[in-house]
Amino acid sequence: MSFAHRTLLLSTLIIGGFVAESAKAEPPATITLNTTSQEGAACRLTFTAQGGLDQLVSETVLFDREGAVRLFTLFDFGATPEGGLRVRQFDVPDMACDDLGMVLINGLHACQVAGGGDCVEAPIFASRLDTVEVSQ
Repeated sequence: MSFAHRTLLLSTLIIGGFVAESAKAEPPATITLNTTSQEGAACRLTFTAQGGLDQLVSETVLFDREGAVRLFTLFDFGATPEGGLRVRQFDVPDMACDDLGMVLINGLHACQVAGGGDCVEAPIFASRLDTVEVSQ
């Protein structure tokens, strides 16, 4: 076997190993709006979080049903354990839950994977509610 053939074979094996390793990579973290509840004058947003992150802080914009921006804030989800489930709640003052139309994840203020380092893939944000859209 010539040097060129050995080099090509070795390159193919190395690249194949990288592809196989990335195919085993864990899926990105998932953050889901689970419920809303009225708590006095505040709307409480309850999220479930999964996915092996040491830190997650999202720049979040809340819109009413008419599409007007009601609040721009940071939601600190903290750590989201690998293979586990965390529940996080955020109270939005002076807002009726019935007025909430959309939660926009405008960007990530902080995102670190378990063990350190920045997130390679952004978490997936979703809603299980028919009445409130979550977009990113």
